[in-house]
Formats: sequence, C-alpha cells, structure tokens
Amino acid sequence: MTIHILGTAAAEGIPALGCNCEVCSTARERGGKNVRSRSGALIDNLLKIDFGPDTLYHIHRERLNPTDWRFLVFTHLHHDHCAREELQYLLPGFAPPETAHNLRLFGNAAVKAKIESLVNYAGFRLECALIRAFERYTLGNYTLIPVRATHMTEVSDEEALNLIIERDGRRLLYACDTGWYPNATWEFLAGMELDGLILECSFGFQPSDYKGHLDFAGCLEVVQRLRKQGTLRDDSRVVLTHFSHNGGALHEELEARAAPYGILIGWDGMRLTL
Repeated sequence: MTIHILGTAAAEGIPALGCNCEVCSTARERGGKNVRSRSGALIDNLLKIDFGPDTLYHIHRERLNPTDWRFLVFTHLHHDHCAREELQYLLPGFAPPETAHNLRLFGNAAVKAKIESLVNYAGFRLECALIRAFERYTLGNYTLIPVRATHMTEVSDEEALNLIIERDGRRLLYACDTGWYPNATWEFLAGMELDGLILECSFGFQPSDYKGHLDFAGCLEVVQRLRKQGTLRDDSRVVLTHFSHNGGALHEELEARAAPYGILIGWDGMRLTL
C-alpha cells in the first residue's frame, strides 16, 4: 500500500491568507516543507481521501490523473475536506461522461445529502454511497472501515469519520479530523493492529479548549495509548498532518520534537509505503 500525502494543512493553509505570524512569514520566506496546502491523500493512485479546495492544485503539482481514481471517500463535510462545488467539474459538461461513471463516492449522511444536492449547469448530479462508523465496506481490493471521530460534536450532529483502509494484509488508519476518541472507537481499535497511522495535529504546540482537534501533546497521548494496547507496533509508521499556523510550529521544529518518539512529520507530496 502506497500513501501519497497531498496536503498537510488545516483549513486556512500555510501561509494563511492575510497573516504575518511567525509561522506564515517564515513559510513565505523559506518555502519548502513549511508551505502547506489543505489536506488530502491518495492510496495507490486509486483511492482518494477527501476532495478539498486545493485538489486541482495537488493534481497539477504532483502530475496526477484523476481519471485513474476509482474511489473517493470523505471524512466529513467541512469545506477543506469536501469542496462540493469543485466536484461539478467531474460531471458531463465539464468532463467526459466516463469520469464520473468510473468514480464511486462514499460519505456520511451529511456528506451524501450535500453532494447529491449539487446539480451542474447541464443537469447532471453525482451519487454518494452512505457509510457508517464501525461497518465494513468492500471497495474493489480494499476494505474500508470508518470509525467515529471526535469532531464538530459541539456544533453539529454530523458523524465525522476517520478511516481504516486495508489491502493485501496491510492496514492504515487515516485519522483526520479528530480530537480524543470516544470510548467506542478506542474499544474498536483495541481489537486490531495497524501498519500505519496518519494523525492530525492541528494545534501544534498551542493547546486549545476545542475538543475537535489535537495538539502535539494530544498526538503523543493517542500514539502512546495505541502502542500500549497493541494497536500500533514498534515498527508501525506514524505520520502527523493537518497543521494550522495557529499551532506556532515550523516543520523542522515539529520534526525535532517528534523524532524521539519515532514519529514522522508529514509534508505536501510525501509518500510512504506500508
């Protein structure tokens, strides 16, 4: 299983619009891995996770061909993960009919309703299959198991999802967006072993009272619990992603802090193989 991490920023990107904080100013000056686009990932060039507003940029930068994609799975409805209006360009009138026909979409009830309410100027619409936490779905050679995240719970009843993806005996948990997991998710994960974890770290080095994201200390607690309960092995790959400039952390600072724990810091365009 090959994971291509396309974007590693939270909703505002780094550098963010109209911001001259130290992180944004340094990213603007130095470039490189400190510049982060909105999050998304691609598995084996077949299974796309989320479709945010920077997806077309990712396609151009990484020289991707979205007609190769067969599955598009959404974690939740937030715009940086589900840029609904961008999806119309997959439909006839903008793209050949086979583009949308060959791509199957999956999301929670809120995502499904939002996507299926989109009708392009030519009268075409997309279909989105409903997925629920803790149920198993077969997507070609993949098994998809959504798990319940802690995200948006204070403002919405939408069930945000993190995604377990299995293929050829390898298993990845894509954990973005979430805060500390609910008990049901911890209990579910205790019964399995992961080869890889891609975990959000929105708040970086700046703790927050908001429960729907993690800071670096929270990420360490998640990783340590997963290791203690046997879900993560010593050789399981762990990568942090989904950073906000408000977290006050540059790429090299995050790397220095994470390295002693065997944790990698994601960057735009990063690839890893499980």
